[in-house]
Amino acid sequence: MNILKLRILVLIDKFHKATEVAEALQVKQPTVSFHMKSLEKEMGANLFSLQQGRIMLTEAGKKMLPYAKQILSLEQEARQAVDELTEHSQGQLHLGAESISGMYLLPAIMAEFAQQYPECRIQLEIQSPDVIKQLLKEGKIDFAFLDDAEPLLENTVAEPFASDQVGVIRSTLAETSKSLDISGSDMLDKHIWVKYSGTSVVDRYSSLVRSHLVINSWDVVKQMVGSGEALAFFPACGIRNEDQTIPSVEWIPYPENDSQKSHYQINIVYQQDTHLNMMQQAFLDVIRQEGMRAR
Repeated sequence: MNILKLRILVLIDKFHKATEVAEALQVKQPTVSFHMKSLEKEMGANLFSLQQGRIMLTEAGKKMLPYAKQILSLEQEARQAVDELTEHSQGQLHLGAESISGMYLLPAIMAEFAQQYPECRIQLEIQSPDVIKQLLKEGKIDFAFLDDAEPLLENTVAEPFASDQVGVIRSTLAETSKSLDISGSDMLDKHIWVKYSGTSVVDRYSSLVRSHLVINSWDVVKQMVGSGEALAFFPACGIRNEDQTIPSVEWIPYPENDSQKSHYQINIVYQQDTHLNMMQQAFLDVIRQEGMRAR
């Protein structure tokens, strides 16, 4: 039994003519007659009778009528609920990012996107890479931003979003700004180091030193370096995006035999073979444009 057959039953009770029912449903009259006979066959009873040129419901048809109306009413409620949910989800974006891209790369892009699409509500989760990957796997976020050191989940797509480099930050005011030698492992031990405690691409550099101070905020790491003699390994994007007249810290590249080792890439990751709604596609297009400009 399908909805159209029930709708025909209800409209027959209203119009008593197959031609008027066909006009109301915008179908041909033979289609109405076909579904009337099909419904009778399906129910195993005569539901319609012709009386003086008018189609009337039989006693069985009258018994079925309130149930048909109830089913059609529930169908309409279901459609409205789904439509409301679709409209609501079309106007939302759920993003997840590891700490570096979440703090230093995405805010400006999100603000610009919000100006272009003021009807869209954007939510950003800044978590560890493992948590972000789990949220993506469970479908709780639309896009994830992860560095290329993170292995991809199955059935996901990764597109390059930005490239960055790990280096060292030092205070522009302290004694360390006059001369800084970190070219050898023995020289690394001669400095006070601040470390970001979360999981990030900087970890393999921070492991080279004994950290005296461990902080779970990139900005606090930066403030501590800027106010004293300490050093910290730090992503370049966290300094280059500074908007200060007199910056308190400066970023310098970390010397390595292979300079490319300190470079890394941040990807936008999303589920493969997933139909993107209009807002999700628009955001992905913006990210792709940003990626092209960054190359």
